[in-house]
Amino acid sequence: MSAQVPAPAPNASAVPAIVRTQCPGGGAHDVCGFILVPLDRRLPDGRTIRIYFERRSRTDRSRPPVATVLSIEGGPGFSTTADRSARVQLWQPLSARRDLLLVDLRGTGRSDPLDCPAFRRHLVGYVDRAARCAAQLGAARDFYDTSQSVQDLASVLAALHVGRVDLYGDSYGSYAAQAFALRYPHKLRSLVLDSTYQLPGSDPAWADLAASTRSALRLACGRRPGCPAGRTDPVHVVARLAARVRRDPIVGTAPDGDGTPTLVHLDEDALVQVLMSGYYDQAVWRDVLAAAGSARAGDTRPLLRLAAETVTTDGPNGDPRFWSESLYLAVICHDYPELWDPATPVAGRPAEVRARLRAYPAGSFAPFSAAAWTGTDYEGALACLRWPSPARPDPPAPPGAAYPRVPTLVLNGDLDNITPLADATVVAHRFPRSTLVDIQNSGHVTALLDQNDCASVIYRHFVSTLSAGDTSCAARTPEVRVVPAFYRSAGDVPPARAGRRDRSTPLDRRVASAAAQTAADALQRWWVNYDGTSVGLRGGRWSYSGGNLTTFVLRRDSFVPGVAVSGTVRWVYTTGRVRANLVVRGGGVLEHLRMRWSLQVRAATADIDGRANGRPLHAHMLAP
Repeated sequence: MSAQVPAPAPNASAVPAIVRTQCPGGGAHDVCGFILVPLDRRLPDGRTIRIYFERRSRTDRSRPPVATVLSIEGGPGFSTTADRSARVQLWQPLSARRDLLLVDLRGTGRSDPLDCPAFRRHLVGYVDRAARCAAQLGAARDFYDTSQSVQDLASVLAALHVGRVDLYGDSYGSYAAQAFALRYPHKLRSLVLDSTYQLPGSDPAWADLAASTRSALRLACGRRPGCPAGRTDPVHVVARLAARVRRDPIVGTAPDGDGTPTLVHLDEDALVQVLMSGYYDQAVWRDVLAAAGSARAGDTRPLLRLAAETVTTDGPNGDPRFWSESLYLAVICHDYPELWDPATPVAGRPAEVRARLRAYPAGSFAPFSAAAWTGTDYEGALACLRWPSPARPDPPAPPGAAYPRVPTLVLNGDLDNITPLADATVVAHRFPRSTLVDIQNSGHVTALLDQNDCASVIYRHFVSTLSAGDTSCAARTPEVRVVPAFYRSAGDVPPARAGRRDRSTPLDRRVASAAAQTAADALQRWWVNYDGTSVGLRGGRWSYSGGNLTTFVLRRDSFVPGVAVSGTVRWVYTTGRVRANLVVRGGGVLEHLRMRWSLQVRAATADIDGRANGRPLHAHMLAP
């Protein structure tokens, strides 16, 4: 197949017509609607598809706009406009003289989302379903790629007569943003890439993701006093667990994030999925080492719960207007490098994959085997194994395009193991006027819903001034509160430290410490809970309600066997402040306790006051 330069958009001077629609919660000057673009830009009179956008108006209309903030979502496959609340929140401090433009990339959200029947009822058997999805989409699958999507963005800008933009892209959105910058540098005032990776893609076997997983395990453990790995490399702890479940999978029932009892078959494939989930769920780095130790001692419930919360089980794709599995595959199978040559027939790919994996240096996929790391049954490195290669080349950016000298900010968390910091560093080096900010202890996507007031503040300063300014907050973000152990009784829990006015016993303070850890465990599970209620690790229930101030109600919630905790825990999302009023029963002790600590201060202290069987209790501990 000879190389070709992608065809430009037909009649580039034409301005697409807008079909207006009502804006969700929009203001008087907001504009929402659709434009029609060619499915195949080589055939301007052929089939068209709709591209949906929402433009939120600036608040000061007495002066001309500085620019327009253009924000695009990742995946690929997520809807940008479905995430409007987080993007509006990030934009509001900049909204006086900047409009906000949200665009659903083709095949996502309200832009005619792709929806393969192959994924409507099931996800397991992923590679086979992907092959069926490719057949169901037919030849049209080749036109759902990054190159076409960024040309759609340019069409939206033309239809709205938008001048230069401050472009923000997160995750795959940052990949598409790079492609836009290479094709339309004159349209950019600034560029922000949040959790990014290089074009056309990083390592096809995801060895870079394995390296970042090892790094995250070590960073999380090394930054937290009392990490259960002790002097052992935490990667070796997980490697021993992987070897065990490779030989003898752990099977059992445990609650998922919503408290639903879930049958878990924890083999090496499932353990890979658990560790891969660390980019969005800090409970992985928080729990896995202690859970591995508990499993060695015969207590598998903490590990099974972590798997139930993170491993993809059989079920439907869900609403394609929010997430399109089909679009995800269409993009990655078209744009990203694979472990086989595009000319290799589908039948010959497995042998080529095996040969290429053998060429990787020993330890490249540690703490897992190469087969397990690359062969997961959900969106793994071999997801495109049976997806046909594109019929024509259409790379994300025109061949030979130069990286522009546009002011560029690259944000990345150092615990992100899906768009690793090492990959973001490569991207930053490609843009001549870039600033890279490493947000410590952060995972994937740092500026949206930023509860540490760090990445979002840096972003807004950069868009306002084209300079990152003071980035020192990136080195002060709070550590992962790594669980020291999953204790089997109150007597095993290290006691909180007695204060000067304390008259409690060591057992009283052990029970108090267990109660604090119970509250912290519920707070952590909030991140993977969607229905507002769940269960404790060892029994009982908890629920929550509220927004920025979230109130948890614990009902005999048990994190440590024999210690039942009831009462309320109030958490302020934006400040990290935690306040609890609890009634605790355990070890023959009845306690009425008040607790306070912060989730946004490094090595924070938890203060505990109250009474234990009538005895004054005043104690302190490392905040859980």
